[in-house]
Amino acid sequence: MTDKPVKTQRRFESSPRRSTGNRLSASMDEALPGRTPENGDSLVKVKEEDPTWEQTWGSWESSRQAQELCRLRFRQFCYREVTGPREALSRLQELCRRWLRPETHSKEQIVELLVLEQFLTILPEELQARVREQHPESGEQAVAVLEDLEKVTGDGGQQGLLPPGTSQRQGRSRVPAEEVVTKDGLFNAKKETSQEVEHGAEAPGIPDRNCVPQPPCTSVHTERTVAHLNTLKDRHPGDLWARMHISSLEYAAGDMTRKGRKKDKARVSELLQGLAFSGDSDVEEDNKLETHHAQKKLKMSNVPEKNWAKRDIKPSFPSWSALDSGLLNLKSEKLNPVELFELFFDDEIFNMIVNETNNYASQKNVNLEVTVQEIRCVFGILLLSGFVRRPRRGMYWEISDADQNLVRDAIRRDRFELIFSYLHFADNSHLDQKDKFTKLRPLIKQMNRNFLLYAPLEEYYYFDKTMCECFDSDQFLNGKPIRIGYKIWCGTTTQGYLVWFEPYQEESTVMVDKDLDLGLGGNLVMHFADVLLERGQYPYHLCFDSFFTSVKLVSALKKKGVKATGTIRENRTEKCPLMSTEHMRKMKKGYFDFRVEENEEIILCRWHGDDIISLCSNAVGIEPASELSCSADEDDSHQIAQPSIVKLYDECREGVAKMDQIISKYRVRIRSKKWYSILVSYIIDVAMNNAWQLHRACNASTSLDLLDFRRYVAHFYLEHNANLSD
Repeated sequence: MTDKPVKTQRRFESSPRRSTGNRLSASMDEALPGRTPENGDSLVKVKEEDPTWEQTWGSWESSRQAQELCRLRFRQFCYREVTGPREALSRLQELCRRWLRPETHSKEQIVELLVLEQFLTILPEELQARVREQHPESGEQAVAVLEDLEKVTGDGGQQGLLPPGTSQRQGRSRVPAEEVVTKDGLFNAKKETSQEVEHGAEAPGIPDRNCVPQPPCTSVHTERTVAHLNTLKDRHPGDLWARMHISSLEYAAGDMTRKGRKKDKARVSELLQGLAFSGDSDVEEDNKLETHHAQKKLKMSNVPEKNWAKRDIKPSFPSWSALDSGLLNLKSEKLNPVELFELFFDDEIFNMIVNETNNYASQKNVNLEVTVQEIRCVFGILLLSGFVRRPRRGMYWEISDADQNLVRDAIRRDRFELIFSYLHFADNSHLDQKDKFTKLRPLIKQMNRNFLLYAPLEEYYYFDKTMCECFDSDQFLNGKPIRIGYKIWCGTTTQGYLVWFEPYQEESTVMVDKDLDLGLGGNLVMHFADVLLERGQYPYHLCFDSFFTSVKLVSALKKKGVKATGTIRENRTEKCPLMSTEHMRKMKKGYFDFRVEENEEIILCRWHGDDIISLCSNAVGIEPASELSCSADEDDSHQIAQPSIVKLYDECREGVAKMDQIISKYRVRIRSKKWYSILVSYIIDVAMNNAWQLHRACNASTSLDLLDFRRYVAHFYLEHNANLSD
């Protein structure tokens, strides 16, 4: 055992109300190791022993510094320090209890601690450090310290509260304290050090309440701290305390402010270089994270630097000259509404539904024996519910009118309920557990195949996300008419014909080239481009919003021979030197700035219209610019310039919105208790929308409106499939 001299300091001696803090500070000062004595009168001899960890922690926990550490650990706790949410919650509860101590503190004292913490946080850095050195236990004590500093300096401003001989600039350059907890329960603090101290200059003492100069604070050497922590590691290998406080030291050190935390991490990383706990999952996780970042940096270094020039784009795509022979054939065949609807719900799909429904019923020991005729009757009632609405499903058989008579003559209610409850689309014995929508996957694949087969062959398509209304879903999409339900990725024509769709799920079933590293949105757009290219290598033009757009995606589509235009977010512009959004807001409406990446011939344009909008394209640029009427009010109207890229995007982006609007008019209202029933109804409505789109394209002058078209199909299924013998 050795005797170590430790410096003691007088705190709050002039006020009786601060005696507790004085005793706690003095007791902790006696336990601080490695402090350099400068005044023999203020030194005491402390006889050190080697107590067990439990004894040390028990005495140290009651100190003020223990509370401060627990506060820092509580505020800067990181989720990755633990193995699961329950352990994280338990750890936070324990740290909060040790900080606020509800078993010994009253409600008023806990409130006082919280107010004190916030008060210290809002102080300027130089004042915050000075006050924390005195370890105040209440807001009143913190205010008293600040008032004493004002009296000493004779100035109430911030300049006066800095140490004598220190300028305002020097005061701001002080770095936050770094606090390190050792395994023996000892609290070493690397006090704030001014620039003069860091360069070896002598720092002036800090006056306390009684104007007694204090010796300057010197930093604890990094090498000494690392050696001490490594000794603790060897003494207590792999225990819980080390996992809590040493391996996660960078989260428990220094100031809570973001600026201070960045400085702390740089210094703490030096300490952590000497720590290597074998078998520690936290360290292994950090190593994996560092490896991932290193690989990402290496990948970024291999990407050539973008070369931006202010000129218009020079696209190299061929012009659109494709002839839609499929639509010409449909026009010549003169199909009625039912035949158009059954281009999508064809005999193959109806037979699949019959087989899977009977198979599922037999698995439940029910002899259903449903037929295609009955399935068409069920579809007729579902289509009818879109424009003939009843509060209860049974009322379609109760009320006597023309539509209800059709329903009663087509199928009995009990039979409809039985079939509808066993309606199935996949074999339960062959389900893909990784696919959330595996029970609908055969139907989705068939519908996508038919949608693409009969889709109008057009140059422009829009890719976006929509919602299928379902209040049992936890998915939310802001900015859409339907905000709660199942999110669906979809690609449409500019008129609203759905070409391809896929319900959203965390583990996407869409397969693309992983080397492209385009993210979820980019992968979906690339897959949609591949779907379109199955019809032929035409120069399609895809438009999409900022969720999907990136310079990398637009470049990848260009390599496929596909044109692309979309709005783009600020953080994806690849350091393109466009005028900033804040600066452009000060310009007149119609002003725009643009740059072209010369290596890949991709343009970025920022335009001031009703709002600031940024776009990216590989096929369309500024010229020919057009004039757009803009009016602040009815009396004041003027023309503003609109680049060609903005005009094209505005014309194409309404495709998904038009589809949503058509579907919402006469949506299927009858649903079963199965979770996927709402998606089946959505697919029926989408098929009806696509059939009506083809009907309008084939009969431009004599087309039916949507209601008459839907009524025609519903009545046909109910009239021509009526089972009178039943």
